[in-house]
Amino acid sequence: MLVRPFTLIAPAIAIIFGVIFQLSYYNELYLFWSHIGIILLAAISLAGAQAVGQIINQVEDVEIDKANGKDYRPIASGRVSIGEAQMIAWAISAFSIITSFAINAVYGIFITTFLMFGVLYNIEPFRFKKRLWINTTSLAISRGLLPLPAAWSIFGSASDALPWLIGSIMALWVLAWQNTKDINDAEGDKKYGVITPVVYHGIKKLSYIIAILSFISFFLLFIYIKANLISKELSSLFLLMIPTFWMLYKLFRKDFGIAGVENNDLWAAYYLTLAGFYIIAAATYLVKPYITLFS
Repeated sequence: MLVRPFTLIAPAIAIIFGVIFQLSYYNELYLFWSHIGIILLAAISLAGAQAVGQIINQVEDVEIDKANGKDYRPIASGRVSIGEAQMIAWAISAFSIITSFAINAVYGIFITTFLMFGVLYNIEPFRFKKRLWINTTSLAISRGLLPLPAAWSIFGSASDALPWLIGSIMALWVLAWQNTKDINDAEGDKKYGVITPVVYHGIKKLSYIIAILSFISFFLLFIYIKANLISKELSSLFLLMIPTFWMLYKLFRKDFGIAGVENNDLWAAYYLTLAGFYIIAAATYLVKPYITLFS
């Protein structure tokens, strides 16, 4: 509960399927199984960086968690002390940094950057979390823009344009849907001066903002394809408009509730759809040789 394992699924998938995407793109998929240990270690390293952010968030937000009805969390409930949680965060941070640099220096820099975003988001005097739109923008960068280039750097070059272009699409999509995390927490956030978009704009206006940002993210994909900046095969990513439209439907109807996870079912759908970007991109290039063979 301290690391909130459901939130670790997307970063683990980002690395595993990001590597599959990169290797398939360069016709080097034969490297996957011979280096599976490195790939899994890289996935655990990024998931660990995400876990550290979750721990720091709970350390800094004990009173906010209580105000938002999350007094069942380990620190808020008193089952884990702040000191114990900080020790765990330090241990996971050390593990993530050491293992990432053992893979290669560029990946180590990415992991260190992810950890720094967790610190900047949660801890004063920076405390991005309480600053309007800086909060979601910082998460859009760390959870949308950077993970694919990080995965790309394990066996390829982070200077390639493709992972950054797709990352920019995901960043806009995350900028929209990261807000679902804050819907259930608006009351407590407002009480303690955390000005999230849902606190400032209200759910009705924010729904339109989310819809606009969602449209822009897929329109950006269209522009990249038309400009031949990315291959037309990646039109497959338009499939993610299906869950996005479903999420918008539920958002405008205010039809969201707890779905066996913290926050609400839109928050769960956000994480799963974000993982879908990596899965679909990887699958596109996995099946491409077979499509070519039979065409």
